[in-house]
Amino acid sequence: MKEDSDEKVTLNEETELSARKWIRCDTPHCGNPAVGLLALKFYCVGHFISHCYEYLERCNCNPLKDADVVTSFSVDRFLQQCITQAGELVRPIRGFDNLDRARLLDIFLWASDLVAKRSVFKAENVANSQSGPYSTERFKKMGAD
Repeated sequence: MKEDSDEKVTLNEETELSARKWIRCDTPHCGNPAVGLLALKFYCVGHFISHCYEYLERCNCNPLKDADVVTSFSVDRFLQQCITQAGELVRPIRGFDNLDRARLLDIFLWASDLVAKRSVFKAENVANSQSGPYSTERFKKMGAD
């Protein structure tokens, strides 16, 4: 009987320990606790900031210049995730120093600016395609002339 109770305690302790383990940064050789998630990868604050800056530098503000539709959707999804994660991490309750919070706020603003610019190009593209050479509006105007 005593052996049964010892095994139960050991299993419970292992379960509690695994529940309390931190999720670690997915960057090789890092091991710091993860604070953010982008594209199904966990990042510590330092790697989150550096990854965001690297990716934001490569983003086109004009989605029509992206390689293909899949790339365009991927960039849009990254920007949305970046805004959400940076917005959550910039809160003072997280305990990051002012420099990290300033960088997170810069990432938030930069990604938001890119989303706004990309949406303008998308709206213009839709408007141009609707008023293209074979649109019904154009035929109506030609008949009115």
